[in-house]
Amino acid sequence: MHEVRGVVVKAKNEPATLETILVPDPGPGEALVDVLTCGVCQTDLHYKVGAVGEDFPYLLGHESSGIVSAVGEGVTEVAVGDHVILNWRAVCGQCRACRRGEPLGRTRG
Repeated sequence: MHEVRGVVVKAKNEPATLETILVPDPGPGEALVDVLTCGVCQTDLHYKVGAVGEDFPYLLGHESSGIVSAVGEGVTEVAVGDHVILNWRAVCGQCRACRRGEPLGRTRG
Protein backbone atom coordinates (compact mmCIF):
# COMPACT_ATOMS: atom_id res chain seq x y z
CA MET A 1 0.00 0.00 0.00
CA HIS A 2 1.09 3.54 -0.74
CA GLU A 3 -0.04 6.56 1.23
CA VAL A 4 -0.76 9.58 -0.99
CA ARG A 5 -2.56 12.89 -0.66
CA GLY A 6 -5.38 14.03 -2.87
CA VAL A 7 -8.05 16.71 -3.11
CA VAL A 8 -11.44 15.15 -2.39
CA VAL A 9 -14.98 16.48 -2.48
CA LYS A 10 -17.24 14.39 -0.24
CA ALA A 11 -20.67 15.89 -0.90
CA LYS A 12 -22.40 18.18 -3.39
CA ASN A 13 -21.26 21.81 -3.05
CA GLU A 14 -19.12 21.04 -0.01
CA PRO A 15 -15.57 22.44 0.21
CA ALA A 16 -12.87 20.20 -1.23
CA THR A 17 -10.36 18.93 1.32
CA LEU A 18 -6.84 17.55 1.19
CA GLU A 19 -7.07 13.89 2.27
CA THR A 20 -4.68 11.01 2.83
CA ILE A 21 -5.56 8.08 0.55
CA LEU A 22 -4.26 4.52 0.56
CA VAL A 23 -3.42 3.21 -2.92
CA PRO A 24 -2.71 -0.51 -3.37
CA ASP A 25 0.40 -1.81 -5.11
CA PRO A 26 -0.10 -1.95 -8.88
CA GLY A 27 -1.69 -5.13 -10.16
CA PRO A 28 -1.11 -6.84 -13.53
CA GLY A 29 -1.06 -4.28 -16.33
CA GLU A 30 -1.05 -1.32 -13.93
CA ALA A 31 1.51 1.33 -13.01
CA LEU A 32 1.80 3.59 -9.98
CA VAL A 33 2.76 7.20 -10.69
CA ASP A 34 4.04 9.72 -8.17
CA VAL A 35 2.18 12.84 -9.33
CA LEU A 36 4.37 15.93 -9.55
CA THR A 37 1.87 18.32 -11.13
CA CYS A 38 -1.90 18.29 -11.43
CA GLY A 39 -4.17 20.77 -13.13
CA VAL A 40 -7.63 21.70 -11.95
CA CYS A 41 -10.20 22.62 -14.57
CA GLN A 42 -13.90 23.22 -15.14
CA THR A 43 -14.54 19.45 -15.09
CA ASP A 44 -13.49 19.37 -11.43
CA LEU A 45 -16.05 22.08 -10.66
CA HIS A 46 -18.72 20.01 -12.43
CA TYR A 47 -17.90 17.08 -10.14
CA LYS A 48 -17.93 19.33 -7.06
CA VAL A 49 -21.41 20.69 -7.78
CA GLY A 50 -22.85 17.28 -8.66
CA ALA A 51 -23.30 17.99 -12.38
CA VAL A 52 -21.49 14.79 -13.40
CA GLY A 53 -23.23 12.57 -10.88
CA GLU A 54 -23.89 12.19 -7.20
CA ASP A 55 -21.67 9.20 -6.49
CA PHE A 56 -19.53 11.06 -3.95
CA PRO A 57 -16.75 11.18 -2.85
CA TYR A 58 -14.77 12.29 -5.91
CA LEU A 59 -10.99 12.58 -6.16
CA LEU A 60 -10.42 15.77 -8.15
CA GLY A 61 -7.74 16.45 -10.75
CA HIS A 62 -7.32 14.42 -13.92
CA GLU A 63 -4.66 16.44 -15.76
CA SER A 64 -1.44 15.16 -14.23
CA SER A 65 2.19 14.37 -14.85
CA GLY A 66 4.68 12.49 -12.73
CA ILE A 67 7.21 9.68 -12.43
CA VAL A 68 6.45 5.96 -12.52
CA SER A 69 7.30 4.56 -9.07
CA ALA A 70 6.13 0.94 -9.46
CA VAL A 71 4.77 -1.34 -12.17
CA GLY A 72 2.67 -4.48 -12.02
CA GLU A 73 3.24 -7.77 -13.76
CA GLY A 74 3.26 -7.61 -17.56
CA VAL A 75 3.82 -3.86 -17.85
CA THR A 76 6.20 -3.18 -20.74
CA GLU A 77 5.24 0.30 -22.00
CA VAL A 78 6.68 2.17 -19.00
CA ALA A 79 9.34 1.50 -16.38
CA VAL A 80 10.12 2.78 -12.90
CA GLY A 81 11.69 6.23 -13.27
CA ASP A 82 9.90 7.14 -16.52
CA HIS A 83 8.37 10.62 -16.69
CA VAL A 84 4.77 10.33 -17.86
CA ILE A 85 1.67 12.37 -18.63
CA LEU A 86 -1.56 10.84 -17.37
CA ASN A 87 -4.01 10.98 -20.24
CA TRP A 88 -7.61 10.56 -19.14
CA ARG A 89 -8.79 10.23 -22.74
CA ALA A 90 -8.43 6.98 -24.62
CA VAL A 91 -5.88 7.02 -27.43
CA CYS A 92 -7.35 5.70 -30.69
CA GLY A 93 -4.15 4.40 -32.28
CA GLN A 94 -5.56 5.13 -35.75
CA CYS A 95 -5.56 8.90 -36.34
CA ARG A 96 -2.70 10.76 -38.02
CA ALA A 97 -1.19 11.89 -34.68
CA CYS A 98 -1.27 8.33 -33.29
CA ARG A 99 0.22 6.86 -36.48
CA ARG A 100 3.19 9.21 -36.28
CA GLY A 101 3.75 8.30 -32.62
CA GLU A 102 2.21 11.45 -31.15
CA PRO A 103 -1.09 10.26 -29.64
CA LEU A 104 -1.74 13.57 -27.92
CA GLY A 105 -1.25 15.44 -31.19
CA ARG A 106 1.94 17.12 -30.06
CA THR A 107 5.54 16.61 -30.97
CA ARG A 108 8.11 15.85 -28.32
CA GLY A 109 9.96 18.93 -27.16
